[in-house]
Amino acid sequence: MSPSYAPWGSYPSFEWDEYNEGEVYQHGITPSEIEQCFDNEHFIRPHRKAHSEPEKYGDRYVVGGTTDGGRKLIIIVQNVGDGIIRPITAWEE
Repeated sequence: MSPSYAPWGSYPSFEWDEYNEGEVYQHGITPSEIEQCFDNEHFIRPHRKAHSEPEKYGDRYVVGGTTDGGRKLIIIVQNVGDGIIRPITAWEE
């Protein structure tokens, strides 16, 4: 189920570089698969440490979604602002 509210808006832009691409590749996931999860059914919730450590985790979220190929992923993203999110890591659910 898609949430009624996403802090970055309906269609986020993704911030990718060699560091976060390498991190998701280590888990056998491609950046394209992560982006697919945002187009398909997904959920968003604040990172579990967002309330206890807001200075470090207040802008981080857990996203659970499904790729076009049916893989269920858990993704940790940082809300950079201005509709941009930075995937930090991801793994198969």
